[in-house]
Amino acid sequence: MDIIEYFDRQIQAILAEIKTIIDENKNTRFVKQLNLLESIPGVGFISAFTIMCEIGDFDAFKSPKQLIAYFGIDPSVNESGKFKGSKNRISKRGTRIGRRALYAVAIALTRKRRNGQLINPVLYKYYQKKLESKPKKVALVAIMHKVSNIIFALLRDEKPFVLKTPEEHCMEYKNLVTAA
Repeated sequence: MDIIEYFDRQIQAILAEIKTIIDENKNTRFVKQLNLLESIPGVGFISAFTIMCEIGDFDAFKSPKQLIAYFGIDPSVNESGKFKGSKNRISKRGTRIGRRALYAVAIALTRKRRNGQLINPVLYKYYQKKLESKPKKVALVAIMHKVSNIIFALLRDEKPFVLKTPEEHCMEYKNLVTAA
């Protein structure tokens, strides 16, 4: 028990030091992006910090697909000549730590709070729909894809997260297109 308590104190000291450094550098782009990720319900400080550290310079990503491939949650290709494999898995060619952080966020977003309230009702509904036809892990990877797309949009637009249903998003897009 003493060893566990010692390591727990060390972890708390490291987290305190990280938060101090972040507080000293509030105006940097990294900290602003970190705060944008923390605006997503279900994404805590450690997850947001881990994801941002793994992403590094966001300007290197031109599309959400590049970010998905960087995390290694894109489908692998199993083809040779005329053969096309049907049992494809995620490629896992990207960052292992970032993929784990996304997995933790996906699990958090598909759960309910202690009072029974959903953390993200839109993603929970999407997850339940995927569970009707897919295994649990496949459905979680689909949520990881969605979260990766959300992260890309937040960092690209530099705006905090706003929960919208797909219908609200479509109506907003139609209004934007008709105005243009």
